[in-house]
Amino acid sequence: MKRMFGSVGSSRSSRITWLIVWICTVLLACCVVFPFVWMILTSLKSAEEINRMPPTWLPDVWHLKNYAEAWLKPESTFQRYFVNTVIIAGVGTALQLLVCVPIAFAITHFTFRGRNLIFMLVVITMLIPFDVTLVPNFVTMRHIPFAGGNDWAGNGGQGFYDSYMGMMLPFLAEAFTIFLLRQAFLSVQKEYWEAAQVDGMSSARYLWSVLLPLVLPSLITTALLAFIGKWNGVLWPLLITSSEALRPLQVGLLYFVSEEGPNYHHLMAAATFTIAPIVVLYLVAQHWFHQGITSAGLKG
Repeated sequence: MKRMFGSVGSSRSSRITWLIVWICTVLLACCVVFPFVWMILTSLKSAEEINRMPPTWLPDVWHLKNYAEAWLKPESTFQRYFVNTVIIAGVGTALQLLVCVPIAFAITHFTFRGRNLIFMLVVITMLIPFDVTLVPNFVTMRHIPFAGGNDWAGNGGQGFYDSYMGMMLPFLAEAFTIFLLRQAFLSVQKEYWEAAQVDGMSSARYLWSVLLPLVLPSLITTALLAFIGKWNGVLWPLLITSSEALRPLQVGLLYFVSEEGPNYHHLMAAATFTIAPIVVLYLVAQHWFHQGITSAGLKG
């Protein structure tokens, strides 16, 4: 009898615990989602209604024209900013994987002097604040030899300043990407590599035909993280560019902030344009993203 009542009490306690956890989860989810819902609703209001006190929750009149105005209003049009961001994030991510995948493969599959030291130095760079690298990267991009009219000493021209390459080049060998790929490669059994060597398979073919398909979720995860990082970049593109026609979305949002204050109805519409592709991308790739994050730390 005591066991029965004890089991009932334990079951009731478990249900109460899960109810509390569920309520807390819902509340936290609401706190996370609320700013995005408010952003979308604000983008559909007039400037007068946005400044009204007390604020309204739903728009009195739904101003869908705010999206068309935000898309076409900037000097170079928001459409141009969008194209620039797609180029920077898409090409930049592809080049980053092209650089980081061979580095991670060499660190995990070849034995050479200084291998551990090289990886340690790569990881240490993750501790350096991004702001500290801005000036050195800017000077390097401006004085790269034989680029942008520069001579062999890096003088006479502007290098990669005010160019797509200038926005992408400093971040191609990303330490965090190398770290995640190394962890993914280490999770693959060494027997595959040994069997490939016995069969006379080249390293490049093994990497492309065997290793990358086995770590596809981690590869998609690193690509997604790299893409999001480049999509959200604002400080470096603002520093390395001067032409409005080359600037990405995040820098383009500054157009809607004037001395009189932000044009919130246009700014929120433009912010919705900026966030929507990332949300869609995550929804499409979330299965591989979760699987890649889970498997990335299995072996070190």
